[in-house]
Amino acid sequence: MRSITKYLCSICALLFIFAIGNYICYKSALVHFEKMQLSSEEKVYNEIDAIVTDKVESRYEELSERQQKSQEDTIAADTSDYDTLSVQTVYQIENYDVVKDTTVTEYETLPEELVGLKREGADNYCKNYMKDVPAEEFLKGLQSMGVTSFSNDRLVVRKIYDSSKVKYRYYLIAVDGEVVAYYGDKKTVYEYTGIETSSLHAKERRALKKGIEVQDEDELYNILENYSS
Repeated sequence: MRSITKYLCSICALLFIFAIGNYICYKSALVHFEKMQLSSEEKVYNEIDAIVTDKVESRYEELSERQQKSQEDTIAADTSDYDTLSVQTVYQIENYDVVKDTTVTEYETLPEELVGLKREGADNYCKNYMKDVPAEEFLKGLQSMGVTSFSNDRLVVRKIYDSSKVKYRYYLIAVDGEVVAYYGDKKTVYEYTGIETSSLHAKERRALKKGIEVQDEDELYNILENYSS
């Protein structure tokens, strides 16, 4: 009986020691896991913090550059208000061809109309120029004209041409009983033909009364030849 009791006590002691060992291993593993989790969270936090910091610094630099550029533009604009064009001012014209995608720079004598003007006056000059475009500029397809740089020393004007927009280069219409050929701008006379409308058919006279848009020079002279025959 005593041997059995002693045997059972030994087994209980072993089980207790085994349980204590497992508990200690469990606690050790748990502590190790918690340390690993904390280390991982700290690593992730540090990485996120670094990314956010980089983005904030980058955004700050971008905003600072924009603010500086804005200030420089404001200063330049304020300065241009006091600048005045003179006969010594370099007149630079940048001609941009939309069809060819090329820019040709020319230098001309400053037009008399611009001498003595400030920035606003130069802008108005360009606007008025576009309201009454010369025939040769119309035929080249001038679409816009504006000041890109203004100072006492230099005036830079940019002209944009698109010849594909010029569908009709000439325009025929009856004026005081005569067939008159205009450029496509319909205000600059190309030729007084000397052909009297009274010699034409009624259908042709009606067409000339409304005006006939002519695509090119070949078509123009074919029409005039028919009128003369």
